[in-house]
Amino acid sequence: MLYHATTLRTAAIILPFAAACSTRSAGSIIQAGRPVPTTSRSAAAVLPTAERYIGVKYKWGGTSPSTGFDCSGYTQYVFAKHGVHLPRTSRAQASAGDNIRDYRALRAGDLIMFAEDGQPISHVAIFAGRDRILHSSRSGSGVRYDDLSSARGTWFRNHMVVARRVGTAGQGLGIVRDIAAELRASGVRVDFPAIVDVIGDLAPRP
Repeated sequence: MLYHATTLRTAAIILPFAAACSTRSAGSIIQAGRPVPTTSRSAAAVLPTAERYIGVKYKWGGTSPSTGFDCSGYTQYVFAKHGVHLPRTSRAQASAGDNIRDYRALRAGDLIMFAEDGQPISHVAIFAGRDRILHSSRSGSGVRYDDLSSARGTWFRNHMVVARRVGTAGQGLGIVRDIAAELRASGVRVDFPAIVDVIGDLAPRP
């Protein structure tokens, strides 16, 4: 799917306001047996999983932590851990879930897509709140955080074209399981049935 340069410029202008609005905390939620500060439930479900793979090398076409990830292989793998099945490429992932038209509404756990001016989407990252993204970056040599307010982050701010919110049902299920496990560990009885890219980013190197 091709996105026009006007879309790119609009996204770049709105993004700084989005970052400012996304720093508010909603407390913490138990994830994987520990409290996680979060701006939304999706952050509690997705980000701790995504962080496990920080340092995994970038590999074009990669879909596994053992061999490396490309950007969309990483997001697909992470969300699959929460029962959310994303398409394989960043361009296809740009059609998944719900569109976020106002970038001020970004929440941690949302997906952000990037493209060069007038070019097809070539990169996807997970918005992590506090002006940060978590992604498998070709220019950054692998899975890492990047700060959107840094010099390197300027490329990402200026080339942000689409944002999507996906998989809330699967993420919510993960949270329910964690809460139930915490309650049981505390001696509380819980009764319910068992619930059985080809281009990459062109940001400057760190």
